Amino acid sequence: MMEATSPSTPRRAWLVRTLQASVAASVAAIFYPVVRFLWPRRGTVSSAAEVVAPFTVAQLKSLQEKGEAPPPFNFDNKPCLVVLMPDGDLRAYNGICTHVACTVTVRPGHGDIFCNCHNGVYDLNGQPVSGPPPRPLEAYKVFRRKTPSGQEEIVVSRST
Repeated sequence: MMEATSPSTPRRAWLVRTLQASVAASVAAIFYPVVRFLWPRRGTVSSAAEVVAPFTVAQLKSLQEKGEAPPPFNFDNKPCLVVLMPDGDLRAYNGICTHVACTVTVRPGHGDIFCNCHNGVYDLNGQPVSGPPPRPLEAYKVFRRKTPSGQEEIVVSRST
């Protein structure tokens, strides 16, 4: 008569290790997004020398009068925002939120810069006002340059 054998120890040990690895992977999958949300990302730095905005000062004023936000444009493969201040001064910022890399937009009706991802709000000087953004937006130099046709174009360059 044949005796019944007990389950082998190596098989049981393999099963325990597999279950432990599964639990560890599940815990990591749950906590990684939480830690990523709470840990601010590093500041971004652009290296492009100079870019002409795809709109003129007159077009920017027209958009503001209509209550529309100027579209962000590409500055060294990153979105760039140009803000027309109430006093007529121009400001330019990196259009990436300093929290988790969402693109921010200007809200002319509210007079601020807004991040949709987590309701982060910056003032028109790029300083965080409310929400999770930990740092101000990276500011760029901006100046006006006359074109041969007499229009004022907006030129954005790296700040030094």
